[in-house]
Amino acid sequence: MAVIVNFMCFPIVYLKMAQRLLLVNLSPWILIMTMRMTNHKSLLVLLLILASWITFTVFRNSTELWTAFKLPISLPHWNFFMKSCPEAPLNPVVSPRKTELRIKKIMEKLDQLIPNRPFTHVTSTTSAKQSRATILNPQDTYCRGDQLDVLLEVKDHLGRRKQYGGDFLRARMSSPALKAGASGKVTDFNNGTYLVSFTLFWAGKVSLSLLLIHPSEGVSALWRARKQGYDRVIFTGQFANGTSQVNSDCALFLNSSTELCEYLDTRDQEAFYCVKPQHVPCAALTHMRSKNKNVSYLSKQERSLFERSNVGVEIMEKFDAITVSNCNTLKSVDLHETGKFQHQFGVDLDKNIKIQWQKHGYPLVGSLNFSVKEIEYLARVIDRIGGEKNTIIVISLGQHFRPFPIDVFIQRALNVHDAVQRLLLRSPDTMVIIKAENIREMHNDAERFSDFHGYIQYLAIKDIFQDLNVGIIDAWDITIAYVLEEQQNLKQELLDIENL
Repeated sequence: MAVIVNFMCFPIVYLKMAQRLLLVNLSPWILIMTMRMTNHKSLLVLLLILASWITFTVFRNSTELWTAFKLPISLPHWNFFMKSCPEAPLNPVVSPRKTELRIKKIMEKLDQLIPNRPFTHVTSTTSAKQSRATILNPQDTYCRGDQLDVLLEVKDHLGRRKQYGGDFLRARMSSPALKAGASGKVTDFNNGTYLVSFTLFWAGKVSLSLLLIHPSEGVSALWRARKQGYDRVIFTGQFANGTSQVNSDCALFLNSSTELCEYLDTRDQEAFYCVKPQHVPCAALTHMRSKNKNVSYLSKQERSLFERSNVGVEIMEKFDAITVSNCNTLKSVDLHETGKFQHQFGVDLDKNIKIQWQKHGYPLVGSLNFSVKEIEYLARVIDRIGGEKNTIIVISLGQHFRPFPIDVFIQRALNVHDAVQRLLLRSPDTMVIIKAENIREMHNDAERFSDFHGYIQYLAIKDIFQDLNVGIIDAWDITIAYVLEEQQNLKQELLDIENL
């Protein structure tokens, strides 16, 4: 019979290595592990002695163990095997007390963000019509990529300046012509003023919007009311009772003296409850439905803040669309190179920005000549970068690797990964962005350049860089969405032409 020992974590590693040795016939110990035994008691004794010897030897002198097996101390698969024996359980049980403390800590932080704002009359709450928004440093024409800032000063319905923040605002810019939109960033100074920042991503006419969703007093009322109870929604559980059904009240919390069914996740300590129907087991619960209960923890005056006419009121209603152009303040610097894939270098002296681009190392696919006098692998380039909070590195690997076996791409990606890891160790504030694979024309030499090859590289990149604090541009999904929209627009144009 074949003896399989499964003691503790280290002997498992030992046996995995032993099995590997068995394949190449390097260790006489394997012969012991596979010899036939007919006496079960002798077998148990042998296993006990073997387990004790392995444990003693491993902890006394691990180097001697490797020497006995005639193996180098540094084993290439050591980390792999160790992963199969984690030091802690994969799903550790967290004590209810610890969970309560974590919840309490988060709640305290949220309470600080949403202070209590009682009010005596609606006129003292924030008014969108009375508040004033001002574009800072206005211009006739803006450049794409510029940041446009708006200063918002909020006032109440009587025109009095508010002395605190906390209003729930929503900032958005849009281009109807491009059917594009983007959110703005709202900074609350907690004194009745806000800075709203928009990054102008595209050229053309751009409309700005700033909505007062709820005044700070309404936000405070909603937050207070949410913490009042569990009864805003009524749950009804349906229990199977032979050929009929029995309904019963259910909830996250039931204040009832009757017998309850508790449906508890013992690991995570999350529970749901139902009133136990008579003569029906708790396990007979089959369906659930819910409906809103006519209950409110808001006062009549507070509820008036959430009437339709008071929610989502435009603050920048009188603002005209702004004009954004494709102007470039970025100046290109001639590096006096020739051929394809030249180094590119640009500077913006006004904003103190420099941008440089260079090709990656072999392979570079193309029929035109390109200089290899200064060609180098990306890992080497990254290792020379000092990095800091004002440095952004964007890395793109993909198209030129498609015609070759995937191991070429994986090795390159791993080398870049390790270089980025070293960079982040010495300069953790550096921003690194990985641009993933994108789709390309569909009918161009599928064997070499099919998008299937690109998709495999896309999956590999996401897996390789998942452990690093880097950004990922999901160009795969972006280009799929863009091409699909372009195809639909082209199809509609063709249909319109046919209908003429």
